[in-house]
Amino acid sequence: STMGIDWVSLFFCYFSGILLSKDIIVMPGRRKKAHEARLRRKGFIPVRLKVKKKIAVPKATRMASISQMESLEEAQPGSLDEFPFLSDPKTMEYIEGSRTMFIMRGLPGSGKSSLGKQISDAYGNTVMCSADNFRYVDGAYVFDRTKLHESHEKCRELARLSADSSINVIIIDNTNIRVWEFKYYLEIARRKQYTVVLVEPRTAWKWDIRELAVKNSHDVPERKIREMAGRYEVAVPLYFGWFLNADDSARVLTVGEQVLKQLSEVREFAEEFKCYSESGTGSLDLTKYFTREAFTGNKNSVHCTAMFTKYGKVPGSEVYATSEMVVNSCGQVFRIEIVGFVITPRTFGARVRLTEYQKKLWSVDDYETSNHGTPIRGLRSRNISGESEGWDAGLPSSPSLSNRFAQLDLEEDIFEEGAADNLANTATEHESEETEREAKFCPTWGFGSRAHITLGCAPGVPPVQTGLDLVEVIQTEAVTSDLSGVESTHESAASDLESVTSELSLISDPGSFSIKKGEARCYGEGRWVVYLDKSIHVDAMYSGFY
Repeated sequence: STMGIDWVSLFFCYFSGILLSKDIIVMPGRRKKAHEARLRRKGFIPVRLKVKKKIAVPKATRMASISQMESLEEAQPGSLDEFPFLSDPKTMEYIEGSRTMFIMRGLPGSGKSSLGKQISDAYGNTVMCSADNFRYVDGAYVFDRTKLHESHEKCRELARLSADSSINVIIIDNTNIRVWEFKYYLEIARRKQYTVVLVEPRTAWKWDIRELAVKNSHDVPERKIREMAGRYEVAVPLYFGWFLNADDSARVLTVGEQVLKQLSEVREFAEEFKCYSESGTGSLDLTKYFTREAFTGNKNSVHCTAMFTKYGKVPGSEVYATSEMVVNSCGQVFRIEIVGFVITPRTFGARVRLTEYQKKLWSVDDYETSNHGTPIRGLRSRNISGESEGWDAGLPSSPSLSNRFAQLDLEEDIFEEGAADNLANTATEHESEETEREAKFCPTWGFGSRAHITLGCAPGVPPVQTGLDLVEVIQTEAVTSDLSGVESTHESAASDLESVTSELSLISDPGSFSIKKGEARCYGEGRWVVYLDKSIHVDAMYSGFY
């Protein structure tokens, strides 16, 4: 059914910059017409307007020299008055080519809608969704409690249509006082692989009830605002982390698939893992053994967890969520470095090396060793030795892990020269600095060393096990790389290393196997590690999974 928006209301909303901003329909060719048709059927009237294609970069930033910009490893957030998605050029460029949903939160008059309009003006392919847009009668705003549900339903429908049309930036401009109020939008974002950023205004009067009563544009009384303030909830996610966009997620998973394919050609690896293969052809195929079925959220999206908060149930999670560092960094893009891969009978993951700044956002126990997995059949200790085997022959490209990416038409071999440059818009692959052999085989140690991206898990094994398997690998690396003397401030680190030393007496020489773009090693108990000759760098947005 149509929404009954008359031309007077449309005219008013257009010039007030609320309903039909200049950025509402900005898509190339066929996609644009299809989206307009959907909106017409639902009662929306698309308006064709010229849109500036350039990103709005602050004048001070534009004046910075190119050499200065290139020297920045990652932009450091400024004061709390600055938002990275409005001030950091790298973040803004990333958002232009990704899918991001900004969910505004704030009391009436706090500046929430004005901030949402700034975000809308900063980007091209944008839709702003607000229940207030559907409360105009003859050009005047009329709040009718009996139509409250209807206005929110229309707002949700606009958000759903926009996500289905892959609009790059969707802005949800409602008060969203309590978490359940924006749960529907979280489901849309999860289904369509949008990274969610919760945004609250940082105005000086955001909690000043009297000032809010004066400033709000819809004459919400002071009594009502005070009541809303009393119901305001701090939104703590399931976890915070660095989230890869849809394209980069698919390609990193495809890189992982290539790693498994290459390892399957190593006789020792194939012998150890053949009992887990379900290929039925005699060849080793682990792409169906390691799945993402136990993962929360979209199964095709990957991330690197910075802190597991469990919706505020983990001690200290609310303090972390409201800290200046976290608040300042949400919505900012960081460069993530993948230095290798870890494969065990339980899990398969990419290993991440954090920068010093990223470590400031890190809040995970790097020495936790509890096993959250399930017993794996055929698990046994092995003493691997022998000559390295070279694989100079190219491997046939495979469509996906368990055919999940067949629809993406990814046919290139990620390991071919230059192919890693295709990691979305900004991902690059470059050669790491030359290091000592011991450092190569122990690329991460100490604080932040547990950082990883889970690519797949064995049946019945939760994703958290990937980090625990990585902890075991790091301990074995420390011994075999003669780094057991490295100082650690963690009280259990020394005892962990001591306990693992005896276990490693049978694998003093782990054995190395050459693979394309790297080297593989086995550390016993089915623990295999791939060390890349060149790190893979990919951009990811820091935020929360709600």
